[in-house]
Amino acid sequence: MNFASYDFWKLLVLCFLGSRLVLAAVRKFRPGAETTAAKLCLLATALILLASESWLTLGSFLWVVLLGWASVLLQATRIHYRPKSVIFLILLIAQLAPLFYYKYWNFVLNETLGLDVRIPSVLIPMGLSFYTFQTIGFWVDNLRDPQARPRFLDYLSFSSFFPQIVAGPIEKRESLLPQIEQTRFRIHRENLEAALQWIILGLAYKLIVADNLGILSDKFEIDPSNAWHVWFECVCFGIRIYFDFAGYSFIAVGLGLLFGIRLTLNFRCPYGSLDLREFWRNWHVTLGRWLRDYVYLPLGGRRVKWWAWNTLAVFFVSGVWHGAGWGFVIWGLLHGIGVAFCGMAPKIPLPAFVRWFVTLAYTLAAWLFFFERDSQLLQTKAIALCNPAAYGFQGIAGFASVFAGTTQSLTLALVSGVAFFLLALEFIGIRRKLEPYHLLRLPAISLLLVFLTVFLAPMEESKFIYFNF
Repeated sequence: MNFASYDFWKLLVLCFLGSRLVLAAVRKFRPGAETTAAKLCLLATALILLASESWLTLGSFLWVVLLGWASVLLQATRIHYRPKSVIFLILLIAQLAPLFYYKYWNFVLNETLGLDVRIPSVLIPMGLSFYTFQTIGFWVDNLRDPQARPRFLDYLSFSSFFPQIVAGPIEKRESLLPQIEQTRFRIHRENLEAALQWIILGLAYKLIVADNLGILSDKFEIDPSNAWHVWFECVCFGIRIYFDFAGYSFIAVGLGLLFGIRLTLNFRCPYGSLDLREFWRNWHVTLGRWLRDYVYLPLGGRRVKWWAWNTLAVFFVSGVWHGAGWGFVIWGLLHGIGVAFCGMAPKIPLPAFVRWFVTLAYTLAAWLFFFERDSQLLQTKAIALCNPAAYGFQGIAGFASVFAGTTQSLTLALVSGVAFFLLALEFIGIRRKLEPYHLLRLPAISLLLVFLTVFLAPMEESKFIYFNF
């Protein structure tokens, strides 16, 4: 379900046109069933789009979601509390089983426990981490605050809403379900302009910056012992992953608006943050909210003396959620330590620029543990970042060796210029206390982004980075 792919948009248009024909027939012959038919069409569209990725993707989704419904049904039974708790635990383990098998099998059994178990030969089903968390959150919310049980069709539509199913936002029951219950699966003309602005912005972030940086990064000649090279690699990845993931999220928001559904904005100009707590309020917003509601607060939150350990636990889970490997664990713990330190450190009246620079540098350096999968290279690069001797003049003089040629360096300069322009408009919006990305959604800027996307988007098609998580 690649929003940057022509095949996705073609299949979506075909599904929508087919739905309109079905709804026209229902309106004529069974007008009282139009609402149900619209929800069935929305559900069918989502399942077709999932199946277009692979039957494994569709099968994994149905397994997780149907087990989640079984948990919702169990809440309404009169089974004694203890047996019910055991059944809940079994259902939870069964829901998490695909995630463990496809994502953590090798890391836990082979790398951690030292067992020689065969590695699964298939890729992680797209969106598995996202819809697993969303479904678990749904039935936990239902357990905490039992309301009238939703219709099975509404639950399926909530779980499978196609704009956000494969890479978020991870929506809560209270925000998305009421909208799904009222949906008619039609284009809302009053939202058309805003929807197109978000979609244009998302495609520009993805195609102009993230995809071009991805292509260029594969050709960089990085010296792992040169600190300047490593910093350059961290900065490039930090920009790439932000523009890639935020780009997906913007398109999801736009598609949701197009069909009358308001999704949570998953990013709020995070690289303009002045400390790590602010960064995590603005980066992957719905994952942070999920971890707060289902991990941090149940552990006691900040109400207990050991709140800093609760923070570390949350970011440990965040690191493990992102990927199976010690690098992800370290990345999560680095952010946990940083957030805890921000909560404990005395308030020193530092200039805003200094706070921003330190936060950005810490965040970019931590990305090293996120993207470098080779443990030997990771160790060498991490040592280089911490070694004052690796910052010598010789390393600066040899910086040009990163590039394969003049064309590559000129292309990088052009893409970096566009990225700087977009980030500058984000920061100006923050300073003016405007809505996130307000300036980037102005009609004149949207028109400029369409022009730049047409001329600068690479011919090579690439998937969104977070499809791997």
